[in-house]
Amino acid sequence: MKNNVQNIYKILPRIKTRIIKLISHFNHPVYMKFYIKALKRQGMDIEGQPLYIGATTSFDGKDYSKIHISDKVVISSDVRLLTHDYSLSRAFVASGIQLEREVYTLRDIHIGENSFIGTKSIIMPGTKIGKNVIVGAGSVVRGEIPDNSIVIGNPAQVVANTIEWAKRQRQKGDYLENE
Repeated sequence: MKNNVQNIYKILPRIKTRIIKLISHFNHPVYMKFYIKALKRQGMDIEGQPLYIGATTSFDGKDYSKIHISDKVVISSDVRLLTHDYSLSRAFVASGIQLEREVYTLRDIHIGENSFIGTKSIIMPGTKIGKNVIVGAGSVVRGEIPDNSIVIGNPAQVVANTIEWAKRQRQKGDYLENE
């Protein structure tokens, strides 16, 4: 009986989150309001107000307190944030170390203020993304990304400076404005 009650308490936040994600199809501001609250209740460290978190973004469920998101962050659809890594177990076994239980690493992820994470990117354990960073779509990001950087690729590499790129885009005038 006790295990059943514990399982229900583990499942309830996930059910609530799925319901909240359904709201994103009809009213994104309402979705964001409830989703941010739900993520905070699950232990995520959110400072300020993220502008957008895609409903299909997936966060590592191992320990939400290891994920730190700053103000004005945009996380596109299908992004995956990982705080844990079980590959260490496989490496130990390959090197002849016998394990009684699986082992893993658990590291924080930090996403700095006003950063943009492109669709289908993967943010690896231990990653620190600075302020004003643009992560190109499909990038695999690990390590420390300096402020004002644009990174792309697998593994993600710095290819430009956000501020210089923005100035060039402004000069081109090849963009639209929201109404």
